[in-house]
Amino acid sequence: MRLAALMLAVVLTGCAGRGPVTPVAPATPWDDRLAALDQLGGWALQGRLALKGPRESASGSVLWWQGQDGFELRLHGAFGRGALRLTENTAGARLERADEAPMEASRAAVLLADALPETPLPLASLRYWVLGRPAPGAVDVQQLDADNRLSLLRQDGWEIRYLEYQPVPPWVLPSKLQARQGEVELRLAIKRWAPGEHAP
Repeated sequence: MRLAALMLAVVLTGCAGRGPVTPVAPATPWDDRLAALDQLGGWALQGRLALKGPRESASGSVLWWQGQDGFELRLHGAFGRGALRLTENTAGARLERADEAPMEASRAAVLLADALPETPLPLASLRYWVLGRPAPGAVDVQQLDADNRLSLLRQDGWEIRYLEYQPVPPWVLPSKLQARQGEVELRLAIKRWAPGEHAP
């Protein structure tokens, strides 16, 4: 009896010294994460974008608003000789650059290919990738981290690596990502997310 009492006292003393244990929150399942992103609606992001191609490279600040039926992308700094504004909606697309006449086309991808011929931006897929989700269509490789967030994605000939995430309640969205296709590399550092942002 004495031995049992002594062992019980030792166990109780050890438990008391540890203090309360904070439970670890379970990771959000991948399907639930996608369902939450479906509720995001329109959004805006602000940050820095760097592009590197086989014969040229450029970097600058980026402001991107994305809605259901259109978007506006503004690049400043080394892009577009100082400034570039690209918009697309149901009426078509328009590209504006400093000291140049505006250009119009049916799709923004056509205009952007003219503005950045050596370092194309995959806009159609990038609008999904920046949220930490695949674009619609086939996925070649998809890897998740311990929190069931994308860490690696291969799709449409691109490889996207997610380096950091940030809380944007009630979501968790990427803050740093890197995309590569052949000799073209894109790096995006997002300083600010604004879910639900309306068109500028």
